[in-house]
Amino acid sequence: MSALNHVVRLARIDVTRMLRKHTDRSESAGRVISTVVFGLVLVVATLASAYGASRLGASLVAGELSDVAANGIVAARGLVAVFGVIGSVVVIVRAIGQRGTLTNAEGVLTIVPTRQALLGLLLAEYVYVLLWLGGPALGIGVGLAVGTGTVWPALTVPLGVAAVAVPIVAIGYPLGLGLRHFVTRFAFVARNKGRLIVLVFAVYFALVATGSLNAAVVRLFEPLQASPTGWFADLLFLGTPTLSATPVRAVGAVGVALALGLAGTVAGTRVAEAHWFSDPALAGEPEPETPAEAAEPGLERRLAPVLGVPTAALVVLAWRRAIRAPMKLLYAAYPLFFAVGIVADILQTGEVPPYLPVGTLVFVTWAAGVIFTLNPLGDQGAGLPSTLLSRVDGRRFVHAHLLASLIVAVPLGLALTAAAALVSPVDTETTLALVVATPVLMAVASALSVGIGIAFPRFEAVNITRSMETVIPSLLAFALFTVHLVGTTAALAVVYDEGVRATAAFLVSWLLPFGLTVGAETLFLVAAALLAGLVAAPLVSYRYAVRRFDTYTLG
Repeated sequence: MSALNHVVRLARIDVTRMLRKHTDRSESAGRVISTVVFGLVLVVATLASAYGASRLGASLVAGELSDVAANGIVAARGLVAVFGVIGSVVVIVRAIGQRGTLTNAEGVLTIVPTRQALLGLLLAEYVYVLLWLGGPALGIGVGLAVGTGTVWPALTVPLGVAAVAVPIVAIGYPLGLGLRHFVTRFAFVARNKGRLIVLVFAVYFALVATGSLNAAVVRLFEPLQASPTGWFADLLFLGTPTLSATPVRAVGAVGVALALGLAGTVAGTRVAEAHWFSDPALAGEPEPETPAEAAEPGLERRLAPVLGVPTAALVVLAWRRAIRAPMKLLYAAYPLFFAVGIVADILQTGEVPPYLPVGTLVFVTWAAGVIFTLNPLGDQGAGLPSTLLSRVDGRRFVHAHLLASLIVAVPLGLALTAAAALVSPVDTETTLALVVATPVLMAVASALSVGIGIAFPRFEAVNITRSMETVIPSLLAFALFTVHLVGTTAALAVVYDEGVRATAAFLVSWLLPFGLTVGAETLFLVAAALLAGLVAAPLVSYRYAVRRFDTYTLG
């Protein structure tokens, strides 16, 4: 069998395993549902890209965007180059985590040379990148073609995305593999891997929040714009009317992709030989958790007179699992990434926006709903059969997880919301209202999430790195809970504020096709009806969680 056949077969096996893993209903129904959701998101993104691109193309041809037409290709070069860097970072993270080793490495590396094995992985990663980008790229190309009345964008946009994906994978994967070698082959790093991940997360968030990361990207924009990596924009928009893409640069982009792909393969082979043929460093014995374990019996005894012995035991057990696997709590900080721009503005201007307390309230509400209640069955792990066979009923089980969340989250949430309100220019009445609403909304969010978590549990661990696993809530549970919270906030804002209502009506009317419009009053009625259903959902979710636990059986 030729080397090319080896590479293609290895990539095909990898992709086939991935597809089977995410579509096998006998393994995990939640994973299948997550795959369906991913497919729906991809379809929506493709259709939205096509619609937006058609509007943009029509505006370009009509001369409505003369400034964009004059400078668009120059700006696009910088944007595409920066996008390539971001894509490479994603591939780097994947290589450090789950994608840094071969499946059945001993057998594969005995049969084929290291370079062919590496090329198989690179080709599989390339396919995964195209799975994410291919649909939107095709949508943008077809949309531009329809809007401008020329067929070229339908060909060049997908071709440009396919070309830019080559250096994203070829450069990102070897770099990630090298970092993985450092993380797993040095004893000090292996021993302190969990602490280092938290430290890296904190440093990354600090860089984003202070604007340092944005400043670095801005400084890189012009050099990247002038570099050959910006030529992919000329390939993307070659033939698009009013955008002055250069054919020479477009052809050069193909050469750049081939050159970087070859360089990445050569460098990656050397790194792979060093990494795949060496043994991981021993992390040593885990540190004893005597302080926490010594404190737990006393804490349980103090809670038992108030909560009852079974409930107190379940509450302390939930806390104990969080202490032993703190990595699973990092996902509670995800919404903070949407607030980094606000934090950066506050640090730069010294002015606190009046909407900060409301945003803080939304964040603490979300965090309260995901810490302990978004996967209560999955968090039981191997102890779930014992819990189901015990004398604990559904009401007590649900109450215990609600209490485990609220005892921790409410004091922290009150402190954060109050601090944000005190430093912001909101009046005293609004501050009191926000503080009073905080524990109520956190309790409601937890009641909603416990039902979603029991309906869509996740039992299998997720790889944070190849050797570090933890059980986190399912993607579908995350999505449903987040959509409910965002939808409730948006509907409440539309009902409560006339300015928000008018702005929302304008945006919805602009997005609707065929000249359809929505008035502010109509939007008010729709939002009010939607809000009534959303407000009732937590009660329904809570009652479902109680009944579901009482009737739950292990299949």
